Amino acid sequence: MPEKTRNQADIIRLYDDASPELQRLLQRKLGSHAEAEEIMHDAFEKLLKLRDQEHIDDLRRYFFTMANNMALNALQHREVEQRYLATQVDSGEAGRTAAPDPGRTLEVSEQLRHVRDALSALPERTRHVFLLQRADGYSYSEIGRQLGISKKGVEYHMKRAVTAVMAVMI
Repeated sequence: MPEKTRNQADIIRLYDDASPELQRLLQRKLGSHAEAEEIMHDAFEKLLKLRDQEHIDDLRRYFFTMANNMALNALQHREVEQRYLATQVDSGEAGRTAAPDPGRTLEVSEQLRHVRDALSALPERTRHVFLLQRADGYSYSEIGRQLGISKKGVEYHMKRAVTAVMAVMI
């Protein structure tokens, strides 16, 4: 294809020739026929709107690279969205809108304040055991070794702390 005299007909011909192969590549990468088709069409539209095409040596390679980059962006977006949804499920917020409900925000803030107050009211060792386990993820055995108490002692402090926290959560 003469590179310097490209016009829309050349790009449309490229699209017609390359689309079956590009569709298969994108579908394998994305795992979705519809998403692959959408990205392929978006890349085609971008190529058509591109003003300065003379600097492109291989229009087919440019088209495939553009579509591939768009697919990679879609995969990254999907991954970020899945991680976000996972955190929302973990925090009990799944299904809510992106903008937090002011009433719900106040409710959560109040609940956190009550939890902080309940933890502050605990004896130092009980609070420390609770935070080592819940915030730092230490096992009961690790906490016992670190603080020089038995596993039963750790269980006692954890039961005491969880009871205090649960009392303010109800």
